Amino acid sequence: MNKLLSTFGLTRQPFSKDIPAADMFRTDQFEEALQSLKAAVEGQTSALVTGDSGSGKTCLIRALEEDLPQGRYRLHYTPNSTVNRRDFYRQLSIGLGLEPHSSFAALYSNVSQHIQDLAMQHKLRVILVLDEGHLLPIQVLEQLHVLSNFMRDSKPWLSIVLVGLPDLRETLKRNVLASLTARIPIRVHIPPLDTEQVKLYVRHRMSTAGCRRDIFSEDALLVISKATGGVMRRIDVLGDHCLSVALKTKSGIIDASVVQKGIQVCADALQ
Repeated sequence: MNKLLSTFGLTRQPFSKDIPAADMFRTDQFEEALQSLKAAVEGQTSALVTGDSGSGKTCLIRALEEDLPQGRYRLHYTPNSTVNRRDFYRQLSIGLGLEPHSSFAALYSNVSQHIQDLAMQHKLRVILVLDEGHLLPIQVLEQLHVLSNFMRDSKPWLSIVLVGLPDLRETLKRNVLASLTARIPIRVHIPPLDTEQVKLYVRHRMSTAGCRRDIFSEDALLVISKATGGVMRRIDVLGDHCLSVALKTKSGIIDASVVQKGIQVCADALQ
């Protein structure tokens, strides 16, 4: 690893997931999505975020958390959506630092009361982020509008941000979820990067990792764009393999031939 960094003039891995929010690549679409989410939270309502796997949905949530005023919000992120109704509340209870009671009724009551106490006593609004929302069972989705109902639906003390693949939008069109859908007026979709954005993204990731010269040639970036479909996670995987191939072949510049070798190594991850 040290050899890779020194060879390309890097201070850290350029395509690592561990990137500070300030160093994220932000397209106009990303900034618009972030402003929409902030508007939803500050407007005391809920939102839906969709996009292909690896398109940057989690990065958007991280940016939202970074941008929100300290001391006014408590963001709770739930990554595991393959749970039943009772386990959903147990998971939520543990995440909020509460005792996970055995019965569903006690779990719901405890979570609801805690959110209400945070709002009334500490002036804190809870933001519940449910990742992989397309995997949530209908019985859990049906619960979300109940969970957000305070004081006969007169107090907006909870914002829910549902995050998932594009087919989540179709799921929310079901009649049984009409009450939930009505509570999610803000809809955000994150598209893949286009060819020019892919070029900027790769150069941005290299630059923020300390590189001061263009390592990836124009033809290499075109091949990367086509092979990854503009999905950032795939770009990261392929970019990392390209650097490894270039190091082994002692290539100072990553051209299309190096990218093709990288594609052969990580073809399954690009599907």
